[in-house]
Amino acid sequence: MKQVDGQSLIEVIVSVGIAAILAVAIISASLVSNKTARTARSNAQATKLAEEYIEEIRVFRDRQGYGALSNNSCYIINMPSSDPSSWTLTDGGSCPQTLVEGGMNFTRQLAIADGTDLNTKLITATVQWIDSGGTQTVTSHTILSLWQGP
Repeated sequence: MKQVDGQSLIEVIVSVGIAAILAVAIISASLVSNKTARTARSNAQATKLAEEYIEEIRVFRDRQGYGALSNNSCYIINMPSSDPSSWTLTDGGSCPQTLVEGGMNFTRQLAIADGTDLNTKLITATVQWIDSGGTQTVTSHTILSLWQGP
């Protein structure tokens, strides 16, 4: 009897099955990695927007005075020019503020509340966005005080 060299049908089926499983695993890992990178990018952008708002309200306090920081749960900083002395705090219908950064829609708002004593204000900047996991939120807090310059 003559022996035929080559692969049997079972070997071919097992090889194709292993290759298919590996392909599915690689594609799944790639999709998860892309989603994680997208989420991290959005989170970093939202954190930047929240910290930017904190710095803007600090500049507003320095230019307008501590007395301009009245308590409210939803403010936006209206900046008609780059001169901080022309900035105002706006509440009501324009709050929260919608921004588009990197193709993603973010909303941000600023809350001002009394701090631990009469000379401090608790500032909270909140940024939200919607991605495939639902509504995501980044919040940044700081305390601004009534201080006197030299």
